[in-house]
Amino acid sequence: MSMFDGLKKKLSSVIKAFSSKEEKELEREEKAEEKAEKAQAQTLPAAPEPRVGERKYEAPEHHESTAHVELTTQQHTSKEMKAPAEHIAHVEEPQHREEPRPQHGRHAIEHPKARESDIHLSAVTKIKGAILGKVKLSDSDIEGFLDTLRVSMLESDVAYNDTEEFLQRLEKSLRESKVSAKDIRSELVRSVRESLLGVISKTQGINLESFVAGRIREANLPVKILFIGPNGTGKTTTIAKVAHMLKQKGASIVISASDTFRAAAIEQTEYHANALHVPIIKSGYGADPASVAFDAVAYAKAHGMQIVLIDSAGRQETNRNLIGELQKMDRVIKPDINIYVGESTAGNAIITQVKEFMKSIRIDGIILTKLDCDAKGGGAISIANETGVPILFLGTGEAYTDLMPYDPQVILDAMLPSS
Repeated sequence: MSMFDGLKKKLSSVIKAFSSKEEKELEREEKAEEKAEKAQAQTLPAAPEPRVGERKYEAPEHHESTAHVELTTQQHTSKEMKAPAEHIAHVEEPQHREEPRPQHGRHAIEHPKARESDIHLSAVTKIKGAILGKVKLSDSDIEGFLDTLRVSMLESDVAYNDTEEFLQRLEKSLRESKVSAKDIRSELVRSVRESLLGVISKTQGINLESFVAGRIREANLPVKILFIGPNGTGKTTTIAKVAHMLKQKGASIVISASDTFRAAAIEQTEYHANALHVPIIKSGYGADPASVAFDAVAYAKAHGMQIVLIDSAGRQETNRNLIGELQKMDRVIKPDINIYVGESTAGNAIITQVKEFMKSIRIDGIILTKLDCDAKGGGAISIANETGVPILFLGTGEAYTDLMPYDPQVILDAMLPSS
């Protein structure tokens, strides 16, 4: 899937650069620690020779019998006890020598243990982690990693609030866990994926196919679906894709050509309807859009059609007259589902558009189009969270089959593969 190539490259690049730096740093510190340990072992002092006057311990000679050894010892002890004091051998006590005190300056004597403190604590922790197979990233390393990711996410059109939520989740994960010292990159990918999934799966939408199937079982028909959104987003083509998808599931469909405002809109809708062998209800340009939609619903009821897909003129959120017509359609037809169609290439601007539309009409779901043309892809992360409206489908091309259900796990794999 190429729609998230921009974001995928940025995320992968940041993780690869950071993990490579950490692994090289661990390797350097491990070698430095080994070198320091060898140097310390070579400078350890040898066992001191006995001083003058001190008795050197010698192992006792082997005696034939234990009894003889005990007897000899007792006799010798008895003689020593009876000997006069002047004949006792004089034993010279060793004189107390003060160890030289370390002097300040470059000639100061360094205690061997002091060398251990020359290695920074975080480095020691990392070396031990490398030996044990796990290592805890330092606070400074985590902060640097998060800062770099923040820039990459914002450059990829991920909204600021969602970027910060993602980074907070990731920071918590990194601070609470230890990563494999031999494969830091895989551990980072896992943490980033888990944090991203927590953000992109917060808003869950309806399953359109399941919803329609339920209404068909209940005989609560027809199911009325109204499509709204600005001009140029691929709304009419998206209606054709949805018609193809539902028809493949066995549903009967009629299309309402209620965009009576845009030139050639009716002809475009008719072209797709004929290609899909789906009936179309239309009128002339300038006709009342709500009236055309009403006729389409009446036709569906009369002919036992299960679904009515209703097109509408592309409305900018600032055009109050066209928004008023859209509100009239909503009142007259009472759609079961209102779907906003927007192009992913609009970036964060689509968030503002959806919020403005929501002031005038209910929106139940979003279909993002032209993801095959979106070099960044980050908008797909933010739109649902920022608007509270779930993404239902993603348009990935011009063919009728180029409509992909929004699946957080699939999106995650497209943004950041697990391997």
